[in-house]
Amino acid sequence: MSGGAPRHYAADEIVAPELIALKALYDDLKAPDGLLAYDALPPVETLPGVSDLALVEALADGRYRYRAMGNGYRHTAGAALKTAGDGTTAENRPVVLQHFDLAVTERRPVHVSVTRWDGPKILQFDRLVLPLTDGQGEIGHLLVGEVFLRLAKG
Repeated sequence: MSGGAPRHYAADEIVAPELIALKALYDDLKAPDGLLAYDALPPVETLPGVSDLALVEALADGRYRYRAMGNGYRHTAGAALKTAGDGTTAENRPVVLQHFDLAVTERRPVHVSVTRWDGPKILQFDRLVLPLTDGQGEIGHLLVGEVFLRLAKG
């Protein structure tokens, strides 16, 4: 709850054009097992919506450490993320951790399109989590796109 008002959520299909293009590229490049290898990922700066992307390392202990974030991603998600004393940033938002865990455990892309009513504000965003395998077929990284579509006061 925020300010005593309940939050309400609804989900849809991918709306953000950059994430539609990113998912299409992922599908074109993925291996027969349905996943894209980290080593086969094109240079990040050439990916659709690069500003709204983050590259996240999936650690063996279940944590997720950010390796790189575009300016748009940093602007929308960065305020909620905390940098540790060693200079690394780990994901700590419970709902985002659920999305990351789902992509890793189910070994598939995860998309969430959300409209959230939080008191007087309405927030719409698309999040796409794409698992990337390492040399041994394990999920070692996630390519995450997060695009805010609308922020309005109700």
